[in-house]
Amino acid sequence: VFRLGMAPTIPSARQLVNHGHVTINGKVVSIASYQCKPGEVISVRQKEASQELVKTNLQYPGLANIPSHLEFDKNKLVGKVNSIVEREWVALQINELLVVEYYSRQA
Repeated sequence: VFRLGMAPTIPSARQLVNHGHVTINGKVVSIASYQCKPGEVISVRQKEASQELVKTNLQYPGLANIPSHLEFDKNKLVGKVNSIVEREWVALQINELLVVEYYSRQA
């Protein structure tokens, strides 16, 4: 939701989902940690309040461009997941070797 530009920040994107403003394939999703799969359609509920909230959020300067694994129609307020996210679009600096090392000691 944040990467599509429907919300100006990650916490506000989580709140949009938690309050039931977002649907996945036509079904309301209220779990902010829901992981979308390729081919799923993300849209805003047909309620007027939901539509206005997202239209207001689209006016904020968010991401300069939408990641290549997503597409979004600002007129219909509908997005689609085209593929799995590429590593370059994850805005975290992670040393994967340290993660593997940490969890290998836990077992």
